[in-house]
Amino acid sequence: MTEIETIARAQMYLEKLAKGVNPLTDTEVNENDVVNNVRISRCLFYVSGILKQIVDNKGKFKVEMPDRADYTVTPEQLKQFAFSEQPISVSELTKRLNDLVNPLYVKELKRGVITDWLTEIGLLSDNIVNNKTRKRPTAQGMNIGIITEERTNQYGTPYEGVFYNLNAQHFIIDNIDTIIEQNRQKSSK
Repeated sequence: MTEIETIARAQMYLEKLAKGVNPLTDTEVNENDVVNNVRISRCLFYVSGILKQIVDNKGKFKVEMPDRADYTVTPEQLKQFAFSEQPISVSELTKRLNDLVNPLYVKELKRGVITDWLTEIGLLSDNIVNNKTRKRPTAQGMNIGIITEERTNQYGTPYEGVFYNLNAQHFIIDNIDTIIEQNRQKSSK
């Protein structure tokens, strides 16, 4: 059986289930069966329709996705931000911010935007470490809770990283609108 034939059979099974018919015996299922639940039936019809499109288009299927808006977050979403008592990296901080929005409709906040903004306002600076340029906190950055710590990566190699304590996390969240605007400018370039 080809892949298209397998998809066609799955589509037929789902369509029958959505109609309340056992696809193996072609008999009606019990009235109390879960497939007779309106929400389940609608879901089965929906998936059956997608599979039918794939079969009708000989294996091709395209979903029209809406254009994603630039990163934005509402005050209600920000209330859900998961602050950490332990210092976290800017990657983790950015991930937590991105987790607040739906990625189908909103572009992600870029990690570099936060560190670029912190550099512009004098809380981070570019330093040469082992012949490489690395961001490190300035004295003002350390005062708000940006720290460096020696940690070990997944391969057991020690490294010095920049981390953000609870106070620094609050500082970034309190200034997120400015950071978002910088992200917009970076995205439009």
